[in-house]
Amino acid sequence: MRRREKIVITGVVLATVGTVLYEIIRQWLQNRKEYKRLTFDNFDYNKTLGLAFRNGVVGGLLGYAYYCYRIDNEQTIPFDPDQYLRKILSEEVLKNNPTYLSQSTSIKNEVKEKLNNAFKDTLISYPQDAGSFAKRTAIASCYDLDIVLPFSKQGYGTLESMYMDVYNVLRDLFGEKATVTKNTKAITLTFEITRGIHIDLDVVPGREINDFKKDKELNMYVRPGLIWQRGSSFKTNLSQQLYITRNKPDARNIIKLLKRYRAQNNLNIPTIVIEQCVVEALSEDQFGIQISIAENLLNAMDYLALKLQQKCLTDFSNSNNNLNDKVSQWNKNYISNLLLADITKVEKNPRYLIEIFG
Repeated sequence: MRRREKIVITGVVLATVGTVLYEIIRQWLQNRKEYKRLTFDNFDYNKTLGLAFRNGVVGGLLGYAYYCYRIDNEQTIPFDPDQYLRKILSEEVLKNNPTYLSQSTSIKNEVKEKLNNAFKDTLISYPQDAGSFAKRTAIASCYDLDIVLPFSKQGYGTLESMYMDVYNVLRDLFGEKATVTKNTKAITLTFEITRGIHIDLDVVPGREINDFKKDKELNMYVRPGLIWQRGSSFKTNLSQQLYITRNKPDARNIIKLLKRYRAQNNLNIPTIVIEQCVVEALSEDQFGIQISIAENLLNAMDYLALKLQQKCLTDFSNSNNNLNDKVSQWNKNYISNLLLADITKVEKNPRYLIEIFG
């Protein structure tokens, strides 16, 4: 949610709740004077709701006025877009919450160790880290953990039996400590670290196709979306997935910023789409890498908006996989239009970065 919406909604909520509480107290005191009890039957709902609605509108308008006042005051303060974006990146460093990071890492290592012990006869290698942690693009405000289980091609007759075996073992090993859920390709373990704070860990089983130690290629089981449908397979190259951001610190920074942007604006777009578009956008064939973080960000946003409007975005790790199929047409249009609109606003006023990042 953007800053303007936050301030306006806060104004609405404060005014509405304040009005309701005031009316409850006022009517309670009025009834007390008349030696009556305030009950559900004699409470004046219509008057209270009417006042709450009217004052809620006033609160929203006051919130918007305060927002405009803040914007006007901020115009007098020097603003460096690169410095602001570096501040955002510093907020997203995982070590900012060392306790959470330590607990998450401990859980991940425990899961890997127990899975290795359970499947050591059929695994082609030790369970491997994957996802944003392995690519070094995780952000502190929103991240999960990913583990890939590479099985030998002799390990299972079918991909479905491999997937179900891993699910059953995970349920037996961690069913009392975590919620175990079947997803499209992964099996998700949700651990409660402290009350109300959780960490998700995705375990993705895959079976080697030829020689995993040489080519890093795996076949994964894809669960059907509907009960009467049949499962399918998905080919991926783990090496290409993990190394997409290798030796690309500038791209990693922009990926982190766009993940923050996605979270702040409630956008439904897979991380892999963001990662691949950023890497392509900052390549020598496209915009290249600029000195300015802000310029790199706007170039990546522009390229992402363009790619979302195309029919096909070929997956680096599987040339038969169209990444744009992961996003609905409505979402593609919405996200693309939002990106282009934000680029225009930031180019007119760099301070608008504060709005899009909340």
